[in-house]
Amino acid sequence: MTETTKASRPVQINVDILRDFLARLFGAAGLSAQGAATMADALVEADIEGLPSHGVMQAEIYLARMKAGSVIPAEKAEIVIDRGAMAVLDSHHMLGHLAGNQAMALAVEKAKAYGIGIVAVRHAFHFGPAGRYVRQAAQQGCVGIATCNSRPMMPAPGGAQKLVGTNPLAISVPTSEEPSMILDMATSAGTSGRIRMAGKAGKPIPDGWAVTADGEPTNDPVAALAGMMLPMGGAKGFGLSLMIDTLCGLLSSGGWGDSIQGLHQDLSKPFDTSHLFLAIDAGHFRPIDEFLAEADRAKDRVRHSKKAPGTQRIYFPGERKWETARANTGCVKLEATQISALQRLAADFGVDTSALNELVRASV
Repeated sequence: MTETTKASRPVQINVDILRDFLARLFGAAGLSAQGAATMADALVEADIEGLPSHGVMQAEIYLARMKAGSVIPAEKAEIVIDRGAMAVLDSHHMLGHLAGNQAMALAVEKAKAYGIGIVAVRHAFHFGPAGRYVRQAAQQGCVGIATCNSRPMMPAPGGAQKLVGTNPLAISVPTSEEPSMILDMATSAGTSGRIRMAGKAGKPIPDGWAVTADGEPTNDPVAALAGMMLPMGGAKGFGLSLMIDTLCGLLSSGGWGDSIQGLHQDLSKPFDTSHLFLAIDAGHFRPIDEFLAEADRAKDRVRHSKKAPGTQRIYFPGERKWETARANTGCVKLEATQISALQRLAADFGVDTSALNELVRASV
């Protein structure tokens, strides 16, 4: 009997042990020590911020695609166009977090020189929470925008064909103190990651998240994944997703629409998504201290706005995730199925599981 079959409840895993374990997995898949550590940090960070759908659970599909060859262990995207305030990168299907870090860093560098920097990325891969990249911009006094397209999963209003993905959008406004204002949202009512998590946990999904392949409303995550997700706000969400899809794909000369593959489908075929990153240096528009002071007032205006009956507190965008991360006690919760997946990956890549297994044993 394995450790995970004995533990049916979620397991609290020390984040340092988990980071080290994940880094060894990605190292065994071909990344350098630095690249592997970056990937481990990114996945654990998402769990710490309360975004498990973009966290450790993604290690399984990332590593499976690396093993299948549709994701390569490169760590730097090729700069194919570099003209003043803009650039285009070709990531050649490397891990999206590494390409995303590079692209936003380049956008910020250009923003410092020109006031604005815009970097498009083609032949890209899943890059986790978009908010990760706009936070990097905000920490350097820049407004950040990050977005990407994905496999079509949502129909047009009144339609019965998958036309657009759940295409996320993140925007940051820097402030004088953490946390900055960070909007990070999908254009769908729910997220595919959370639907997959609900399916693994045997739980229903909320109303309005998805329809079956026949267009009937469903709370069944399995039927939802076989059917279609729904855009947030109806026509508004669809329109925003369509614009993200075309801007990312057309500006990068990369994939868009039906050319993007399913993340969990044929693992030998590259995902082939496209990304877009913008940085705007606030200091080019006005004295940076003035900008930050007014941004602080914008935060406070939301925080201290009048509350509706029964509301205990009002949050500005990004504040909940920041507080969740700050409140973390050094552990993240993983489901038994996630532990099993990590153990299988360790066996595939020849990585020792003793430290992970000891934590599982201690939790039983």
